[in-house]
Formats: sequence, C-alpha cells, structure tokens
Amino acid sequence: MAEFDIYLKEIAGAPPKGTVLCRLRDIEDGRAREFTFGDAKAPFYMFVQRRGAQVFAYENACPHMYAPLNLKEGVFTEKSGRYFLCNFHGALFEVETGKCVAAPCAGRSLRSVAVTLEGGNVVVL
Repeated sequence: MAEFDIYLKEIAGAPPKGTVLCRLRDIEDGRAREFTFGDAKAPFYMFVQRRGAQVFAYENACPHMYAPLNLKEGVFTEKSGRYFLCNFHGALFEVETGKCVAAPCAGRSLRSVAVTLEGGNVVVL
C-alpha cells in the first residue's frame, strides 16, 4: 500500500473493500477504465490504468482544481503514456506514483486507491 492510498471506508460513496471492479482483460493495455460509485449527492470517481500486467488506481480528481483529469473516456495519459495529463491545466503525474511533476500542483499527488489483482480481477483492498 502506497503512502497516499485512500482508505475508502472513510469516503462516502466509495466502493467497499473486496469490490471487484473489472477483469484485467477488460482494460486495454495502456488505457484506463473509469468507475463511478455512490449517488448524485456523494459521487466517488476513480480510474484504473493498465500497464501490462500492472494496474494503478486513483481518484479521478486533480489535486490542483479537483476537476476530472480526462476529457475522453479511458484516456488519462499524454501521448508517450509515461504520465497522466490533467486536460484542464496541463499538470503531469507519474503513472506509478501519482506524483505531480509539472504544472501548478508540482510536488502534490493524486490520491491512489489500493487495488490488487486476484484471479484476473481488479479488486479494491
């Protein structure tokens, strides 16, 4: 578990521990899949990015403006695939850590969601 993992039990609308989000094969390599939990009053938006047999999960909110990172469904990275790109103001975040390396929120991080792979499924820890 990373230093910035969200403890989802403390966030209204977040999926509970053990929730199967999807199968790994349901996420195209190099792409992401978005998930919405909760209701209109307390929505929780997150995404899971696939890189080969690895997955990285984050809350879909830039720490600078708390706006969603993406404009297109499933597309969170810039062209090289090395960084997540906030499409509102150009912030770049490391895929592996969520740390902002460029733009207004440099030094801050996306809030990661602890997930694991179990039997080919992406599961919330």
